[in-house]
Amino acid sequence: MMTEYFNIMPFLNPNHSELFKSTDFELTVRGGANAGKTYSIADKLLMQPIIQDAPLKALIVRKTLPRLRTSTLEVIEKRAKLFKLPFELNQANWVANIGNLKMQFLSLNNKEDYEKIRSLTDIDFIWCNELPELLETDYELLRTRIRGGKSSFAQFITDFNPIGKGTWVFKRFFEKNIGNVRKLRYTILDNPWATKAEVERLKDTKDHNPNFYKVYFEGEWGELEGLIFDWDIVCKTREQEIAGKSWKDIINPDEIFYGGDFGYSVDPAALIRIYRKANEFWVEQVIYEKGLTNIQLGKKMHDAGLDDKVPNYWDCAEPKSIQELYDFPFNAKPCEKGPDSIRAGIDFLKEQKIHILD
Repeated sequence: MMTEYFNIMPFLNPNHSELFKSTDFELTVRGGANAGKTYSIADKLLMQPIIQDAPLKALIVRKTLPRLRTSTLEVIEKRAKLFKLPFELNQANWVANIGNLKMQFLSLNNKEDYEKIRSLTDIDFIWCNELPELLETDYELLRTRIRGGKSSFAQFITDFNPIGKGTWVFKRFFEKNIGNVRKLRYTILDNPWATKAEVERLKDTKDHNPNFYKVYFEGEWGELEGLIFDWDIVCKTREQEIAGKSWKDIINPDEIFYGGDFGYSVDPAALIRIYRKANEFWVEQVIYEKGLTNIQLGKKMHDAGLDDKVPNYWDCAEPKSIQELYDFPFNAKPCEKGPDSIRAGIDFLKEQKIHILD
């Protein structure tokens, strides 16, 4: 019986050879938009059990599980299927078996997450996606988890966009230069699959948004102060989950209302539930989906339990769509936009105490 071979070389980024070859214990990869770093890190991990001919374990971490699922997990599953590797995901414990590679996907957002991390053993590789989302103490904890594996080398890989020199990541790795860390930088110009149009769009930001250009085109450290909100992410405690408590029970808000945005083919339709208590706000995602007609959107709002008396605010440039939701019936209202509304909105949000509910 003949063995079927699959040549993955045409799918590997030839400009990321240093990443693929690195056996340094700590490897940090910074870069701009569409640099392909996430794909190459996923490719490197998927190849290791084949290259080393051994069963290996990898831990994949991001601050929250929803972000992890829509970033690294999605990329890993896509690449595994492209390379014709078996992919089996157990969503009960978020463990994927990919041939001889076992991948554990974990967030680092509450006490239960930290306990799970501390209980892990025999880890060969850790990949921490979007490192600045974590605390430096989280990083230190993760470093202790790589031990007792079967790989010929253990490696802690991190990646991020270098959004600000005020982060602990810059201070630790670049200002103080702590540890013997291999530091790599990639840009969209290192991605042979990036289109000319994609490159030009990023280049065009140089004159009107030099910070954005520096971070997302050059992959260098910038200060995107005007684009960053200092919001935290809140999860239910294990006790609250067991008790079946809703966010309304936990927060006991003074007011609940909704904000939405119409979308269809390119941008998704989105709806968030907002809990207000005094001058503090908690934001919960309700709907985020492409391809919804207004009728389908209305049905999903109904299924989500929206009260027809609770106000929900939408883009005032879509009066027909707002009227269709109002006729459903929902208490759909147009938002108010004054002069320089975008900047005024950003300034207002930066002054508020806002929490994102996970």
